[in-house]
Amino acid sequence: MNDINKLGLPIVLLAALWGAVSTTLSFFEIINARRDIMFELIDRCGYCTEQTLGPIEIYFTNLLPLTIGNTIFLSLIFYVILSIPRHMKIEDNTEAKHLKSACIIIAILPAFGVLAFVAGGIFDMIMLIRSLK
Repeated sequence: MNDINKLGLPIVLLAALWGAVSTTLSFFEIINARRDIMFELIDRCGYCTEQTLGPIEIYFTNLLPLTIGNTIFLSLIFYVILSIPRHMKIEDNTEAKHLKSACIIIAILPAFGVLAFVAGGIFDMIMLIRSLK
């Protein structure tokens, strides 16, 4: 029975990682689409005050919340993956160390995603400010 429990752990880690990657790719696609719309509007009509949704509104109602939401999501996935070893009862110290190492390595992807989306969010804000000057 103990071997079956050990086999479940890689599946949980893989599912967590797959969920993070899948969700992040969806967020990335939506964020890029909103960014394209925003900068297309800036190129066409600047602030677009005559339109219901101008670039500023798109940024604050779409782009910024999606970026913050994805950053929070990836941070939670990062935390969950790193906390798995604390919740597992593994009596063999070698196996426990391997699990901890595997979790750290797997957590690198969501950690990188957090950094990338924070940097992208800052870049989008800078480009919006520059474009509307």
